[in-house]
Amino acid sequence: MFSRFRQFVAVRPYLFSIVIVLAVCLWMASGMAPDGSNNVVAAEQDGSASAPPPTRVQVSQFQTETIEDQLLLYGHTEARRVSVISAEVSGRLIEYLVDPGREVKKGQPLARLDVQDRRAQLARAQALLAQREIEYEGVKALNKQGFQGKASLAQARAALVEAQSSVENLQLAITNTQVLAPYDSVFDERMVEEGAFLGIGDPILKLAETRRLIVRTDVAERDIQKLRLGMPAQVTLLNGEAVEGEVDFIAAVSNPNTLTFRVEVLVENPDAALKAGLSAEVRIPLGELQALKVTPAVLALDEDGTLGVKTVVDERVAFVPAQLLRSESDGAWLGGFDGEVTIITLGQGFVRHGDPVDAVPYQGAAAAEELSQ
Repeated sequence: MFSRFRQFVAVRPYLFSIVIVLAVCLWMASGMAPDGSNNVVAAEQDGSASAPPPTRVQVSQFQTETIEDQLLLYGHTEARRVSVISAEVSGRLIEYLVDPGREVKKGQPLARLDVQDRRAQLARAQALLAQREIEYEGVKALNKQGFQGKASLAQARAALVEAQSSVENLQLAITNTQVLAPYDSVFDERMVEEGAFLGIGDPILKLAETRRLIVRTDVAERDIQKLRLGMPAQVTLLNGEAVEGEVDFIAAVSNPNTLTFRVEVLVENPDAALKAGLSAEVRIPLGELQALKVTPAVLALDEDGTLGVKTVVDERVAFVPAQLLRSESDGAWLGGFDGEVTIITLGQGFVRHGDPVDAVPYQGAAAAEELSQ
């Protein structure tokens, strides 16, 4: 019988393979694997296996404070008005009457041009005017008597007006040979030297008004809606000197290259102590708001690159986006918080939003060193 079985198996070897496969399957199903996997299965069923312990982090309590929201800008001082005074009549520049760098008053003579023969022309024009006045009076008297028509009267009147105009033009030309200051200012620069011949419109000198200065700066489009004309501003120069001013100009159209708006802050400078062309920092108060002051070390970025801090809520990490209001030498002010906030101050780089944590209160540098270990 055994020989027949061997012949049967030899003819059908696949039956032996099937038997072996069935035996292995039954053995695995029995949970009797020699590597002890049955113990793992049992452990999972009875819940003895536990998740990794929560990450230990150090936290501190921060309380929001009421601070003044402000817009911080940078610019430079400029003279409120700068004017190039040009010749109103042609002639040779005889002399300057004021030295550059001196303050001048409105109406003060600054330079003198050659009168040339204008006084002789004026005398001739005045004589012709007297003649035209006599002629006009005679024609008007004859017109009343009916001996002169309206056309003759109108012609005499036109000749009289022309003579009057000539006299006035020459008087004005003689007056304009004196170059006068149009407003209180500083004689800033000579544009030509004495003895130069000038035509009408040629530049002579430059004036600058420095009793009032403007601080020119640029404001980003996200902040321009916060500004209004007349808002107070504080201007601080590089030497630490601070002066008060107010917003005097807000551009209606942005710069197409930078997409910023030009803003000017007007500063009173009655003693001319401040100079034009100085770098300046401008702070414009915008109101009050709630903010936290933290060290830059606690700031973090989420997966999208949003600036914020990692807090602990119900023993889990919660990332809170924050608005950087302003930075100081000892910390940064963040907006977007209210009340007391628990912020991770050590270990925030090892946890993400939603991770469970073991929060340890801050207990000094020694505790922080122990925690890092």
